[in-house]
Amino acid sequence: MQPYDPNEKETQLRLESESWDTLNLEPARDGDIPVIDLEDYLSSGSEPALQAAADQLLHACTEVGFYCLTGHGITQEQIDNAFTQARRFLDLPLETRMSLKMDRPGWPVGGVGYLPFQNRKLPARNKGNANEAFIIKRELGPRGVSLDKNQWPREQDLPGFRRQVENYATEVEGLAMKLLPIYARALGMANNFFEPAFKSPIYRLRMTKYAPVNQDEDDSFGIAPHVDSTFITILAQDSEGLVIYSERRKCWIKAPLIKNAFIINTGELLKQWSNDYFISVKHFANNNKSGQPRYSIPFFFNATADYPMECIPSCCSDTRPAKYPPVSYLESQSVVQGE
Repeated sequence: MQPYDPNEKETQLRLESESWDTLNLEPARDGDIPVIDLEDYLSSGSEPALQAAADQLLHACTEVGFYCLTGHGITQEQIDNAFTQARRFLDLPLETRMSLKMDRPGWPVGGVGYLPFQNRKLPARNKGNANEAFIIKRELGPRGVSLDKNQWPREQDLPGFRRQVENYATEVEGLAMKLLPIYARALGMANNFFEPAFKSPIYRLRMTKYAPVNQDEDDSFGIAPHVDSTFITILAQDSEGLVIYSERRKCWIKAPLIKNAFIINTGELLKQWSNDYFISVKHFANNNKSGQPRYSIPFFFNATADYPMECIPSCCSDTRPAKYPPVSYLESQSVVQGE
């Protein structure tokens, strides 16, 4: 087994994505996108409820690679407020936004702040992504560590913004932690299997605005085709625009918008950790052609930065050997995230 090479991995993923034919899109059919309702499990914590959720998740992650999550405990009001904060920031004067530009000289932390329109990052592509975004990340350290190293707008420029964004991030991080026993059970492991790996989980929260495009623009992506380089991604969107490749139908399908639901997908790290048992989903985002911008807020969730993710025992055997060497988030993400 060769040592993990993040540059080689990024090159491989980029070449693969550039080979995908994304011209023909199909509407989603009933059953294309599994819906998992967590209300019973989160309210009761019972063994039958856990097993039922794990069975559904196993199907979603091995056959489809993504699912809609309802009954998750985060209110529509909280989600709506997160979109309000995204609009508030991204409606600030350009000069104010640019003062917080990502990776600007002199700021000690990379990958946070304002990502301008037609950027070529996250994912890196030759042609610019037709979106702009505000990004925060939780720094290395125990849960609850401060987010002071992010590039926040001044309170006088955007009163209450930081507090509201931090509150939303905390809620979604809490949801992600509640999902871990379900993922462990789905993979045939003890409910607490992932606990050591997520003592200090890290995340990125991205508030993205997709500008409206002309009706005849078919080659402009809001976000170019890619797979996420995460454990899982928890996505809120205010309108349709996400397009996901269905491994079952062998075509690209337009993800519908379900009220008070998140779309959750497996990222490349969980795919590797599970020895390719779980599917890492090909997807991209289109911009709205109705004349109005659309917004999405993905939450990229990962294990403790230096935790070595060695093949999950239930996912490898003498007849199915591990395909990947143990790798930590920091080792795997050094190229794509600029850590």
